[in-house]
Amino acid sequence: MGRKSSHEQTSVALKLALFGAGAAAVCAGWKLWRRAGLERLNRNLPRGQKILIVGAGFAGANAARELAKLLPRPEHAEITLVDEDDYQLFTPMLTEAAGGEIEPRHAVSPLRDLPRRITFEQGRVTEIDIPNKKVTLESPTTHGGGANRRTLSADHLVVAVGSVPNFHGVPGVAEHSLTAKSLGDAAAIRDHVLEMLERADAESDAGERRAALTFVVGGAGFTGVETMAAVNDLVRASVGRFPNVKAQDVRALLIAPEERLLPELSVELASYARRQLETRGVEVRLKTKITGAGEGCVELQGGERIETRTLIWAGGVKPSPVVERLDCERGEHGGIVVDECLRVPRRAGVWALGDCAEIPKGASKQTYSPTAQNAVREGRLVARNMVATMRGEEPRPFRYRPVGELALVGRHVGVARVYGINFSGLFAWLLWRAVYWAKMPSARQRARVLFDWLLDFMFGRPADAVIKP
Repeated sequence: MGRKSSHEQTSVALKLALFGAGAAAVCAGWKLWRRAGLERLNRNLPRGQKILIVGAGFAGANAARELAKLLPRPEHAEITLVDEDDYQLFTPMLTEAAGGEIEPRHAVSPLRDLPRRITFEQGRVTEIDIPNKKVTLESPTTHGGGANRRTLSADHLVVAVGSVPNFHGVPGVAEHSLTAKSLGDAAAIRDHVLEMLERADAESDAGERRAALTFVVGGAGFTGVETMAAVNDLVRASVGRFPNVKAQDVRALLIAPEERLLPELSVELASYARRQLETRGVEVRLKTKITGAGEGCVELQGGERIETRTLIWAGGVKPSPVVERLDCERGEHGGIVVDECLRVPRRAGVWALGDCAEIPKGASKQTYSPTAQNAVREGRLVARNMVATMRGEEPRPFRYRPVGELALVGRHVGVARVYGINFSGLFAWLLWRAVYWAKMPSARQRARVLFDWLLDFMFGRPADAVIKP
C-alpha cells in the first residue's frame, strides 16, 4: 500500500509539473508573440523621439507604464517622467493613514521601481513652455547652497501636474487648516489629533479643553466624509488612554454647503452615510458655509463661531498653480482644455490629462471628474494615442463610465455603488478594502498594508505613536 501511495503521489507531482511547465511555455510564447507584433508595428517609427511626462500621479505614472509596454526598446523613444517627489502616492489610502490604520509611508511606492525603460527626473517644475515643449526643473544642490536648474525638451509633452486644495477664497482657511492631499498631510492630521488629546488631558481650563476636543472637517465629498470618519474613529478609540478625557467631551463636526453628503452617490447611500456618522457622534451640518477661520476658531454663516483647534479642509481641488502660467486655453474650472483624445488644441505633440485637464464627455458640455479611476484610464489612453500618432494612425477619444464609487463612513462600515447596485455596511467596507488593496501598484506595498490592517485588527491604533512623514 505504501509503494502504491508513493507511486500515486509521484504521478500527481509529475502531472502538476507538466501542467506548470505547459502554462509557463504558453505565457512565454504569448509574450514573444506580443513582442514580435510590437516590433512589426514599431518598425517604421521615427527614431530618437523624446517623450516627457510631467507629474507622477495616477495619470502620469500610468501613461509612463503603458508607454514602456508599447515602446519596449530604447531606440523607439526616450521616456522621461518628472515629479517633485520620488514616490507615487496612492491617494485612496490617505484617510486610512490619517486615521492610524496604516503607516503613511505604506501609502506610497518608489518611482525608482518603475520599469527600467522609464527615466525618472526629480525636481520642482518652475516653468512649462508649451509651444516649444520644454520644462524647467529646480532641485536643491547637494552642498545646500542655492538650487540647481535644468531644462528638458521633448517631441511629445504630457502635462499631468495634478491638483491642489481649493480654499474658494474663504478668509483664513488656507492659513489655519490642515488638508488631506499629500503624504505629509495624512501624518500631520494624525499627529495633530493625538497632540490635541494630550493637550486636553493636561488642560485645567474647561474652555480650552473643549476647544482642543472639537474637531471640524469642511467638505461633504468623499475626502471630507472619509476624513471625518477616520478622525472621529481615531479620537474615540483613543480617549480611554487619557484619564482626564471623556468620550462625551469630544465634539466632531462635518460642515458643508451641500444639501447632502456624497453627491456622487445615491440619496439612499448618502442618507445611510449620514446616519452612520451621527450614530458615531458626528454632528453633520449641511447647507452651512464656513465663512472664515482664525487662530483657534471657525466662523459660519449667520455669525456662529466655533472654538476649535482643529480644522481639516476637504472642500475640493483645483488645478496646480503652474497651469495658470501656461500658454494654452483654460476651461471653466481652471484646467487645460483638451479635445476628446486628450490633445491640447493647436499645440501639436502636447497632451494633458488628470486633475489639471478638462476632458469633455462626448458632445456634452460636461467634463470628467478628477478621480483616480478616470486618471488611470486617461493615462493609458494618452500613451496609446501618442504611439498611434507616431505610427500615423488616428487617436481614439476618451470614453469611460465608472464601474462604481466607494466610501468609508466608519470603522467596519462603508457605502458603495458598483454597476448600479448599492451596498452598505460591513460588506461595502470589505469591498472598499479589497478593491483598493488590489489596485496598489506593487506586491510589496500590498503586503505592508495588509500587515498594518492585521495589526490594527489585533491590537487597535496606538494613541501614543507619532508618525512622521
